[in-house]
Amino acid sequence: MQRAVSVAIHYGVVAVLLGSFGATSHAASPTSTVKICYESWPPYIFRDDEGEMRGIAVELMNTALSDLELDATYEELPFKRCVSEVQSGASDVAMPVTEGRSYLLHSRTVFAHWTLAAIVSESLSIEEPVTLEKLNDLSVLIISGYVYPENITRWAENHPDITDITYSADGEGMVPFRMLEFGRADVFIEDNFWSANLIQNNDLSLRVLEPVLGSAVSVAGYRKELTGLRDDIDRILETRGQSFRDELFTKYTGYAESFFSGL
Repeated sequence: MQRAVSVAIHYGVVAVLLGSFGATSHAASPTSTVKICYESWPPYIFRDDEGEMRGIAVELMNTALSDLELDATYEELPFKRCVSEVQSGASDVAMPVTEGRSYLLHSRTVFAHWTLAAIVSESLSIEEPVTLEKLNDLSVLIISGYVYPENITRWAENHPDITDITYSADGEGMVPFRMLEFGRADVFIEDNFWSANLIQNNDLSLRVLEPVLGSAVSVAGYRKELTGLRDDIDRILETRGQSFRDELFTKYTGYAESFFSGL
């Protein structure tokens, strides 16, 4: 499940400092702040019960920003609004987002893995292993504004009963799952790991079918003027190596990154 983050960098009135990111200079003013908006997506980005920002993507981004002497603040926003703000220039970076948006400058760093599965009511009669074709005669929910993997996008274009819905900005993400419980749809296509935890934590009468129907990596999407910042963050995180990434994935999920990516 992709979740959005937009980053606004404030350098006062001296706009030319935006050009200071790059190979020749990585430092910034101590008062420089990165304003990050996001749509909650555990285990990648979320606010904990104490109000602290947590998650794999958060720690990756904060690690790089710390090396660049930048601070970060976080604000939760609906995904489509966050991406729209980056596109308009009101914000600077959206993350995590799936690739496929030509108006954004994508990072080379992977910030999340979106592994999509079919979520259904426990009472729905359907046999595993599930395929997209087995869902042809069922009513299906997908999230408006998300860029799904190509195989799912092609299938959805010809499906007779697809409903686009949006998440509210409350961080709960319960609406599509409640729709399944109330019989307002048969299937919801969403991230399997996140969905399984949400179902368990809320004691929902739903199940996640195997295997996954498609997958995509999620990255940071910068506005195009911030090539230098994008490159600096990618460079810093590349030097940290796979072991650093695996430590973060294990911390939040109990599994190394290869469990989600097939590395």
